[in-house]
Amino acid sequence: MTGVKGQLDDLAKEVAAMPWMPGSTPEPPRTGDTAVATGTATGSRSNRAPTSNASLDDSGGSRNWLRRQLLDQIGTAQAQLSQKIDEARAALGDAVQGILPDQLQRPWINACAQLSLDPEVHPELLQSASVRIGDGICGQEHDFRQKRAERMRKDFAEFIGVAAATVDTRDIPVIGVAGSGGGFRAMVSTIGACRAMHQAGLAQCVMYDAAVSGSSWAIGALHTYGNGNPYKVLDSIRLSMQTSMFSTTNILAFVRENDGIAQRVFVDMATRYLVAAAEGENVLETSNHSTVDSGEDAITKRQQEGSALSKTLAEAVQWSSQTAESVLPQNPRPLCPDRPAAAPAPAPATIDELLQIAKSSQQSISVPPLSIVELYGALLFKRLIVQHVAGENRRVRLVLEPRWTKLSAQRTSVDRGLSPMPIYTAVRHFVGSDDNNAEQAAKDHKYQWFEFNPYEVGSIDHKAWIPSWAFGRPMVNGKEKFRVGEVHFGSILGTVASAFCASVNAMAMEVYLAVPAGLRSAIMDPLLDRYEQDTATSHLIPPYTLYNPFYRTENKHGRQEPNMAELESAPLLSLMDAGLENNLPFAPLLRPERGVDVIICLDASANIDLMPWFARAEQWAVDHGVRRWPWGARPWASDPLRPTKAEVEMTSTTLSSTKQASERIERRIKDGNMRCVIFEDPVAPSPFAKQREIGPAPITVMYLPLLKNERFRQPCFDPETADFCATFNDRWTVEQVDLLADLTTFNFGQELARIRQAVKRAYERKRAFRLYTEQQ
Repeated sequence: MTGVKGQLDDLAKEVAAMPWMPGSTPEPPRTGDTAVATGTATGSRSNRAPTSNASLDDSGGSRNWLRRQLLDQIGTAQAQLSQKIDEARAALGDAVQGILPDQLQRPWINACAQLSLDPEVHPELLQSASVRIGDGICGQEHDFRQKRAERMRKDFAEFIGVAAATVDTRDIPVIGVAGSGGGFRAMVSTIGACRAMHQAGLAQCVMYDAAVSGSSWAIGALHTYGNGNPYKVLDSIRLSMQTSMFSTTNILAFVRENDGIAQRVFVDMATRYLVAAAEGENVLETSNHSTVDSGEDAITKRQQEGSALSKTLAEAVQWSSQTAESVLPQNPRPLCPDRPAAAPAPAPATIDELLQIAKSSQQSISVPPLSIVELYGALLFKRLIVQHVAGENRRVRLVLEPRWTKLSAQRTSVDRGLSPMPIYTAVRHFVGSDDNNAEQAAKDHKYQWFEFNPYEVGSIDHKAWIPSWAFGRPMVNGKEKFRVGEVHFGSILGTVASAFCASVNAMAMEVYLAVPAGLRSAIMDPLLDRYEQDTATSHLIPPYTLYNPFYRTENKHGRQEPNMAELESAPLLSLMDAGLENNLPFAPLLRPERGVDVIICLDASANIDLMPWFARAEQWAVDHGVRRWPWGARPWASDPLRPTKAEVEMTSTTLSSTKQASERIERRIKDGNMRCVIFEDPVAPSPFAKQREIGPAPITVMYLPLLKNERFRQPCFDPETADFCATFNDRWTVEQVDLLADLTTFNFGQELARIRQAVKRAYERKRAFRLYTEQQ
C-alpha cells in the first residue's frame, strides 16, 4: 500500500503544480476534444461533454487543456501503479517460494495446514453447523447481556455516583464503543482511549466493543492476550512496532527462530495454498479466470463493455476481474422441506483427506483463491496478536496461545460477562447482476455490512448468520460440504482492514482530498463524474474471498428475506474494509434488537472534518427503521465532498435547519478545545415523525475526534500532520507510540466529567421510561 499511496501523492503534487489560474498560457485546445466532461468555475458538474470547443472562452480552453494534462498524468500513474502491482505480486511469489519452497519444504506446509484439523484446537470439527435466518440476536448473546449487566452493576453505580443497591440492571444503559479506521494511528489512539476508560471505571460498564479497520487491531489485542488490559497491549506494541512488518528478512528470521508459532501464524495460508493447488489453479490470484462457476462474472463483463476507463487502464482492470463479489446470476435450487436428513458432512482427520474431499467437492462449489489479504492478515497477526514480551539482554520473547488464533475463543471471558463483546466489521461490495450494464451497475452498487463476533458471523442487511466456529466451511443449502477449522483470526484482521482493496473511485478520492478546492470543481469533479460508472465498481486489488456460508440457503421459515436471494446465489463471498462505507461502526450498534443507549465514537480518521460518517449513519438509520437516532447530529459543518444523491437530499432538507448548530459545535472543537461532542436529543425533525408513539429516549452519541490539544504536554503535536501518524506507516518508535496514546488518554480525561454526566442522564432517562411503561 505504500506504493499505491505514493503514486496518489505524487499525482496530487503534479496536479497541484499545474498552471490553472486565469492568465496562464495553455496549450491551444484541440478541435472536437470531448475526452472529458466539463465543469464551470462555480463548481457545478455535468456528465455531458461540450459539443464544440469553439464556444469556450479562454478559461474554458485552459481547463480543457488542463484536463488533458491531468488525464495523461492519471494514465501514467495508473500504468506505473499496474507495474508496481505486478512487481508486488512477483515479489510475493518469490517470498512464498523463499519461505515455503514446494519441493524442499512441502512437509512444513503440510504441518501448518494440519493444525487446521487439530481437534484440541478445533473441537468444533465434531460439530455440525447450520445457518440462522433472522434479525434477532442469538441466544448466547442474550445470555451474555444478562450476565454482563449483573456484573457491571456495582462498577456502574460507582461511575455515576449512586448507591449500587438503588440500581436496577434493567436501567443500566447499554453502552457501545465505536472505534474508527485509520491504520496504526487508529490502533494506538484506540488503545489510549481504552486506557483512559479503564482508569475512569467506564470500560467496566461497556457492553460492546465495535471497530472498523485499524481500531479492530486494538480490540483484537484486548480480547486475546490483553485480556481487557490496555497496559499489557501497550507494552507489547511498543516492542512489536519498532520494525517493519513487511521486511522479508524479519519474516524469514521469524520462521526460522519460532517454528511452532510461525506454523500457527501461517496455518490459513498453508491450507488455502494446498486446496488451491489440489484444484490445479495458480496459488496466487490470477485475473484471467473467474472464481465462479459461470466462468466470467458480472463485474468483468461490465468492465469490457466499451468502457473508456477500461481502455485506459486495461491491464489494471483485467487484473482485478475477481473484484468485489463474483455474483452468479443463477436462480437458487428448489428446496424440499420434507427431504431425508443429509448424512453428516465429512470431517477429515489429515490434510490428505481434506484435499481429497475438497477436490471431490469442486463439481458443486468453487474453491476460493489464495489472497494477498491473507498474507497481510498473517503479518498483522504476527505483529499484533503474538504477544511481544521484553526479555533479558533486550531480547524480545514471543508468546502465542493456540486459542488466540480463533475468533470464537474470545467468548471465554464474554460468556461470563467479564468483558464487552467485540464486534469486528467488514462490507461486501454488491454491484448487481451481470444483466446490468455499466451505467446501471454504477447506480445499483452498494456496500452491505457484515459483522464478526465470538458467537456469530453474518450479514446485518441480509439477516443471515453462521456460528463463528463454522465460518470458513463450504456450505450449500444451509448444510456444510465438509468440515475444517474456523477461519484464522489473522485473516479476519486482514479482511476488516483491507483498505487497499478499495475501488478505483475510492482511491481517486484520496487525490481529490489532496488537491486545492479550485481544481476539485474545475477538473476533478468532471473527471470523476465521467468515469464514475467505471471506477465505482472496479478494484485494482481483489478483496478477501472465501466460501459463502449462505450459498443456496434454505429458508426454514417459509418466507424469503429481502435481498436474500441475491446473496445466496453466489458460491463465494468477498469482504473488505468497512471504512469504504463508513469509518465508524454505527451499523452493528444501531441494530434495534441490541437496544444500544450510548455510543462512544473514537474517531481517528484522516481528513476528520470532511468525512460524512454521521450523514451516512443517519441514512442507514432511516433505511433500517432506527427511530432512536439523534436526527441532525453533525459534529462538523462541512457538507460531504462529492455527496451521493441521498446525501444531497438530506443536506438540502433535514440539515438545512441544523447548519448553525453544526457551525457552533465546530467552533467549539477548533477554537474552544472541546474534545467530546455529545448528542442527546434530535436537532432536526425525525423522518418517522408522522408515526407518533411514546418510545425510549434517543440514543446518546458521544463523539471524540483525534485532534491536538493545546493543554497536552506537547501542545504542538498534531496527529493530523505528524509523519509517523500517517495511515500506512507501519514502523513506530516507543516514544511515538507513547506520544499518541498519551494524547488520546489526555483528551478523554479532559472530557471525563461531561462524559460521566451524559452516561448518568442516559441512565435516568432509561429508568424513567421503564417506570412510565410499568404504570400504564
